[in-house]
Amino acid sequence: MDFHLGEMQQLIVDTARRLVEAETGLDQWRGRREFADGIDKKLWDSMAELGWMGLAVPEDAGGLGGSMEDVALLMIELGKGIVTEPIVSTAILAAHVLDRTLAGDSRQAWLERIATGSVRIALAQTDPDAEGLQPLSARATSGGYVLEGHKFMVLDAPSADHLILLAQMDGTPALFLSDAKSAAIHAVDYPLIDGSRASDLSITGLNLPAEALLASGEEALSVVESALDRARVALVAQSVGAMDATVRISADYARERQQFGQAIGKFQAIQHLAADMFVAANQARSALYAALGPIGAEASVQGRATSVAKVVSGLSGQTVSRNGIQIHGGYGVTDEYAVSHYYRRLLVLEKQYGGIDVHAGILAAGEMRS
Repeated sequence: MDFHLGEMQQLIVDTARRLVEAETGLDQWRGRREFADGIDKKLWDSMAELGWMGLAVPEDAGGLGGSMEDVALLMIELGKGIVTEPIVSTAILAAHVLDRTLAGDSRQAWLERIATGSVRIALAQTDPDAEGLQPLSARATSGGYVLEGHKFMVLDAPSADHLILLAQMDGTPALFLSDAKSAAIHAVDYPLIDGSRASDLSITGLNLPAEALLASGEEALSVVESALDRARVALVAQSVGAMDATVRISADYARERQQFGQAIGKFQAIQHLAADMFVAANQARSALYAALGPIGAEASVQGRATSVAKVVSGLSGQTVSRNGIQIHGGYGVTDEYAVSHYYRRLLVLEKQYGGIDVHAGILAAGEMRS
């Protein structure tokens, strides 16, 4: 991997840093709670105008045709600003699914809408595990399909215009594209601890036309998993950015906070905490770089590298955020200090699209098979 930034990459980083400095911070993070869908539309529009929604969209569909390395550089900067707007779910995950499953004018139209930021799309792939709640199923009709069932914790669904629904049809998986505001979809929206949003969906008699079917069988699973791996890498990059910011603000606090007539950063216990944070943050960065290499390679190779990155970044995020809280003391858990917001954001990022336990289990199962 070439660690020297190209001209476009440097432009992405510089522009993202300026936007993060200008439009994010404590007031913005706390004010996000006032938005019912969790979206700062001014920030969303700014990101769209800069072309970031089209960064991973192919050039032939109106995007910039950027690589996952380009995406990761952007996500690191957005992670520093705790940007929770659904750029990953729409511009990375959904864009990949639609690019792989649509063709012709339909593909062109949907990807152009994503690239301009005029549409937001969420993936509903998690079935409920509560007794009495049926997983989402689909059946064919003379004019299309009917979907019934439930989906659990659909990330970014409250702000989504459309949903990509993973259902079971005749015993095989199938992907459908649906209007998120259909009367047949009852959504229970709720905030996550970092200010982002999710929904639990109850779907009754959702009628979809034949063209709503995106893929079925092994193709559906392959497309979803490939898209999820890209989304996971993007979120790991956001975690790296959040860790970088936590290390910086904790070091600044340790230099400024006085106790017993000197800065607390001179105490060996604080220095040990800071050193562990620095090492953990760079371990996560190394895991991110290792996960970027296999993108687009054989699914098993890509999946293993992504799982390693999720585990390492999750564990590193715990070390960095907890040590940051320790350095700040009791202040660290209060809403008035930035470190508490990074702590909550890193908790959510660790869990999204599979947490430490899930991906450690995947890696362990792979080792057992080999």
